[in-house]
Parts: sequence; C-alpha cells; structure tokens
Amino acid sequence: MRHLFILSACLLATACGGGEEKKAGVAQAATMEAGQWETALEVTGIRSTDKTTPALKAKAGDKETGGACIAAGSEGKPPAELFAGPDYKCTTQTSFIRNGRISASLKCSRPGISGDIMHSVDGSYTGTTFEGTVSTITYLPGAGDFEMSRKITGRKTGAACADPAGGAEKKAA
Repeated sequence: MRHLFILSACLLATACGGGEEKKAGVAQAATMEAGQWETALEVTGIRSTDKTTPALKAKAGDKETGGACIAAGSEGKPPAELFAGPDYKCTTQTSFIRNGRISASLKCSRPGISGDIMHSVDGSYTGTTFEGTVSTITYLPGAGDFEMSRKITGRKTGAACADPAGGAEKKAA
C-alpha cells in the first residue's frame, strides 16, 4: 500500500511538473501591438447546412491572405476584418482580446452573398503574432447556407499602416 502511495505521488509530480517552464517560454502580451498586420487563413472544412451548394465557393485546403491595421489606442479592439479575411465587411459583436487570449464574434457581409455571415474567433496571441480558428455560419435569405472552419495565423509586419490609396504610410504608434 505504501509503495502504491509513493508511486501515485511520483506520477502526480511528473504530470504536474514542467508546466511553468512551458508557460515561461511564451511571452504573454497584455494587448496586440499597434501597426500593420498580415494574416493567412486556410479552410479546414466547409459544408452545406441547407442541403444546397454553399454560397461561398471554397473547399478544404483553400488559402488566402489578408491584413489590417491596428491603430494606436485600439490595441485591445483590433478591426474585425483582421480576423475575417479579405473581402469581408464586418462589425464586432463581442470580443475579449486581452492577456494573450482572443475570443470574438463578428457579423459580416461579403460581396455576392446576401445575408449575415457570422464568424466566431478563438485563439491566442503574443504582442506581434497570433493563431487560432475561425468558425463561420451563415443566415442567408435563400439557398446556400453553410458552415466553415478555418485556421488563421497573423503577424505584425510593420509599425506603420499601409495606406490603402497607395500613398505614404500612416504611423500607427
């Protein structure tokens, strides 16, 4: 019985040990840094929810890149488009982006698709990188409703934001 207790204590110590070392290796930032960000999204799954062809022409493995600028003073509330991807126009419904954690819900629209496209974002970040998942579901007035899941990664590419008109860069910080 005594040996069983000692063995259990050793296994427990082994299972619990080392967690602090892992956490210490990753810097946890209070907010995402201001500046220009680049994102990469990959579709991991898409399916019809109304037994018709999905309104978005996508398949598992499709990749796209996008980006957005986090303005100085908005580090805790980055623009919704940063997480949605290119061609989406979005508003943030709810968000918790603090202390290394990303949890947000976005209401979006996209050219060529009539109706609401809802994204749920879950992930983690350091000051200059992030990764996570984007789960999408649609509420369309006609046929074509779908659910989609994507993997998203992002990285800060500059302290200044790119000018969408092609002119000079605008300082973010």
